Amino acid sequence: MNRFLLLSLLLLSFSAFAQQTAYQVFEVDSTAEPRGGVAVLNTYIQANLRKPTAAEAEGKGGRVVISSIVEPDGSVSDVKILSGIRPDCDREALRVIKNFSAWKPALKGGKAVRQQMTTSVVFKPNPPFIYRNGAQIRYFDADRKLLADSSDKARFKQAYPLDSIGLPNGDMIVYKAKGSGWKEEYRIPFSRERNKPTSYTDQPTTTVGYRNDSKLWDGKTFLLTESGSVLRQSYYKNGIPTGASIDYHPNGLVAKKTDEVDDGLLVTSWYPTGQIKEIRLNKKLKAMVVQSPNLVTAFWAPEGKQLVTNGNGKALYTDLVQSRADSTQKTAFTEQGVYENGAKQGVWTGRYADGSYFYQELYDKGVCQQGKAFTAGSDTLRYTELDHQPEFPGGMSGLGQFLSQNLRYPVNAHKAGAQGKVFVSFVVCTDGTLCDYEVLNDVHPELDQEAIRVVQKMSGHWKPGVQRGQKVRVKYNLPINFTLQ
Repeated sequence: MNRFLLLSLLLLSFSAFAQQTAYQVFEVDSTAEPRGGVAVLNTYIQANLRKPTAAEAEGKGGRVVISSIVEPDGSVSDVKILSGIRPDCDREALRVIKNFSAWKPALKGGKAVRQQMTTSVVFKPNPPFIYRNGAQIRYFDADRKLLADSSDKARFKQAYPLDSIGLPNGDMIVYKAKGSGWKEEYRIPFSRERNKPTSYTDQPTTTVGYRNDSKLWDGKTFLLTESGSVLRQSYYKNGIPTGASIDYHPNGLVAKKTDEVDDGLLVTSWYPTGQIKEIRLNKKLKAMVVQSPNLVTAFWAPEGKQLVTNGNGKALYTDLVQSRADSTQKTAFTEQGVYENGAKQGVWTGRYADGSYFYQELYDKGVCQQGKAFTAGSDTLRYTELDHQPEFPGGMSGLGQFLSQNLRYPVNAHKAGAQGKVFVSFVVCTDGTLCDYEVLNDVHPELDQEAIRVVQKMSGHWKPGVQRGQKVRVKYNLPINFTLQ
């Protein structure tokens, strides 16, 4: 009997919640709105909306009108299409609106209430392209200049396999016109590389994309979870990240978007709710400058209140990090301080909630003047430089001299005419030794082996990296060039 009563009460409670009135805009005292204003929602949509490949191939734009209910907790429910343009675009618009939970709820009589909301999602028109059999098809003339279509001038054809959301999923093939048909000239193999868990993610991941003739990542690459969700989209040029990238939260929303600008890298970040978090400029390092401060233009708290405006204000950052006391546990981390004209100024503090780590630093115009850091069970470390990269004796010139004196051209590789740039990845440990050697691109077996040999010979000679007064392990990528004379 008691179980029946409990179940009945639960059902009645759920039913009462489900039947709560969803008011219209004109029926509330204060209407629901995105935290931070409509501009914040528009920025969120612009960052997260991915035009489906088939729709992008068609090139047309359009407006999807969506109805939803903004709940008292700022989330949305009952999300429906009122007016759509095509099924794939409609589904994408629904995904974006459903995942935005950074609403300031409507108020009626001083209480948060449910409110009906209508939102428009606009897909912009774009230059159309041919999408056939799951691949983007492009045509080129005899000089390999891109053509608008498969006209009589076409002498080359490129097939670039893409899935429904624009991820590469097969070999890129270039064909050459032959008679009335096409003959494969060459192909760029689709690469899928499984990665070990890292500090970025504690789960195995896979990188997909294309490598160039030197077997280095080139162009757009994607970091995927085991389930196929995108964690990061990066751009490479000859194995080196260009700086532009997009990072994603586990729920699929954009976490951070980095764009290259004249002064450096413009970084915009969001909370998992879709609420904008921060806009900052990571300035380019200048010669003879020890630290080039990053400039924070704006910062918002999770609840939507803007704390830093035009580079001025007090910021409070929060995150979940690995405990310094127990590496198997996570703990809350907070950092707070004042920005003036976009740069850190005065005293800044960082603290782990479990007490395993704490630091306090004094800044002047974004440059750390002094600091102290405490790790549970260790002495307090004092420092005047925030961090320092690993360094070989004599700097880059000393490193170059070491390579020229110790590098030997393998005989068989020389006879075979093998040459190229071998990229070696390794970790500089806290005692200056090296470990975790890896060739990032296979040029020639003997060249790869020689590159590893000469790097191993440097072990023990490096000055380790330092962060907040503490020596740390740092991953380092070194290009070693083999050129036939």
